[in-house]
Amino acid sequence: MARPPRLRFAPSPTGFLHVGGARTAIFNLLHARRHGGTMVLRIEDTDLERSRRQHAEQILESLAWLGAEWDEGPIRQSDRLDRYRERALELVARGAAYRCFCTVEELENERGEAEARGRQYRYSGRCRSRADADPSAPHVVRFRVEPGTIRFHDRIRGEVEFEGELIDDFVLLRSDGHPTYHLSVVVDDIDMDITLVARGEDHLSNTPKHVLLFRALGAEVPEFAHVPLILGPDRKRLSKRTGATSVEEYRNMGVLPQALFNFLLLLGWSPGEDRELITREEAARLFDIGQVHRSPAVFDLEKLLWMNHQYMQRMEARELAPLLEPLLAEPAEDRQTLTALVRMLQPRARTLREMAEMAAPMLAEDDGFEYEEEAVRKHLRGEDLEARMQELRDALAGIEPFELGTTEQALRALAEARGVAAAKYIHPLRLALTGRGASPPIFDVIDVLGREKTLARLDRLLARIPALRSGS
Repeated sequence: MARPPRLRFAPSPTGFLHVGGARTAIFNLLHARRHGGTMVLRIEDTDLERSRRQHAEQILESLAWLGAEWDEGPIRQSDRLDRYRERALELVARGAAYRCFCTVEELENERGEAEARGRQYRYSGRCRSRADADPSAPHVVRFRVEPGTIRFHDRIRGEVEFEGELIDDFVLLRSDGHPTYHLSVVVDDIDMDITLVARGEDHLSNTPKHVLLFRALGAEVPEFAHVPLILGPDRKRLSKRTGATSVEEYRNMGVLPQALFNFLLLLGWSPGEDRELITREEAARLFDIGQVHRSPAVFDLEKLLWMNHQYMQRMEARELAPLLEPLLAEPAEDRQTLTALVRMLQPRARTLREMAEMAAPMLAEDDGFEYEEEAVRKHLRGEDLEARMQELRDALAGIEPFELGTTEQALRALAEARGVAAAKYIHPLRLALTGRGASPPIFDVIDVLGREKTLARLDRLLARIPALRSGS
């Protein structure tokens, strides 16, 4: 019986967690869950110039918010520098690696000569057999790449081959003693007993180097799964312009974590059924990294917003209320009012941020919002406007009980008695209560605002009608 797999997600803290990285984390997690395995979280922070502690913390927070929980870690490479040096020197002792004393100027001269001859530059290997150099002099450690075909199995791509003749003698240790990506990830994968390396396909060209390192270090080569890139709507590599934002930004937009998780999961994988919404628990029973599509996935923001709307619709208003609360410019009077507001806005809002914007005029002070100019021009018309709105105000003031059904009944009865369309009252009323030409159903708005606020806002509009109609 095969042992349970061990996978790892290994982000570099050089920025916020990108959606592509989040998808890789989800794929690693779900494959581990499906097969009873383990996911290790490793922070690859050996790039001292670009790595930031705050980015590492943000990555952890984003993963936790998204629900991409890990089993072991986080393990930071910066805590393991001595281990990488130790293993590099082992390779030197075995003859699989060597010290290279070439200066930057010498390497640039080599590069210039190659370019002048129209050749692709590769290090000449001039230090491979050099025995006269002082080991204490500045140097890097390079891996000795020999000719031959390098083969490995990829769960998504099948059997993959590279020719060793095309691979440079790559650096393992820099002159300051810090490891390169190639050395640190392989040493970590060996020490952490990783059996399946699932990562973005931009690492595919690194994999033959890693295969050589696994073998040189006497370790079993793991399986690989190189996940295709995510493309923008223009079918080009995802960029900031086409949606390459961080998980944190989608969180700030008011996207729910379960919706983003679901959306990213389906970028390159399908449960094999005609369905769009799938829970984490269902995915953990169905997902296998080998089922990921080889072709790139396209990031469709509209699809994400649709999916988020579906999740918001399925939640209880009392569950959404505390998630909406931090996004509100003005707080609700109490939890009951906030819950009623959420329930009213659920059918219309695609994100929590949209919901907060829709809620803003209803939570503002009664004189704390302006009227939309276009709505004023469109709906504050007719010589009898002030008389109509005063009649409506008086009718609403006398209603008992003041609730959803009775307010609508009063307005429609008034319109019928005056022989005019109900819209003659409804549109100016909406402007009075929200300042906008569009809103949730106006009687729902009245129900949330209550009698006192409804009448106060009607009084405000009545007082301002002359100035609004004159444009002053």
